[in-house]
Amino acid sequence: MAVSPLIRSGFEKYAEGGSEIGVAAVKDLFLVNLIPLRHPVVVALFDEVRDKTSFNLEEVRDLFCKAKQQLAGYIDRLELFEKYDTNSDGFISREDMKICLRDDEYYKEEELDTVIDLVMLFGDVNKDDRLNYREFVRMLKDVPLE
Repeated sequence: MAVSPLIRSGFEKYAEGGSEIGVAAVKDLFLVNLIPLRHPVVVALFDEVRDKTSFNLEEVRDLFCKAKQQLAGYIDRLELFEKYDTNSDGFISREDMKICLRDDEYYKEEELDTVIDLVMLFGDVNKDDRLNYREFVRMLKDVPLE
């Protein structure tokens, strides 16, 4: 896939003749291209590459493509994610989940920890004890939201 001229020129500006740019520069390119950094999709993307300190042009392009693809058609799942992300930090923690499950009244109080443990076991791919947006969507991919 070709790199858009806007991404290429922004990358070249930040790289200053080098072949890689840092995380802050990638985030600046997202902002310049009107991709909100606090959007759960973007938070999840950066969470998945949190150990990287620099990116080459192809990696930046891949991040942009993933963001654009995943931002399309997220509305229903995003609303549900935002409901469960009670502190609006871009992640669903165990405490967030407990608050929502308690409010939903589908489970007895003594069942909540077991339910949350199972959700984390199957949904928390990167094992950081919280769900980012991509993990949340991946976990719900076959669940109808009607």
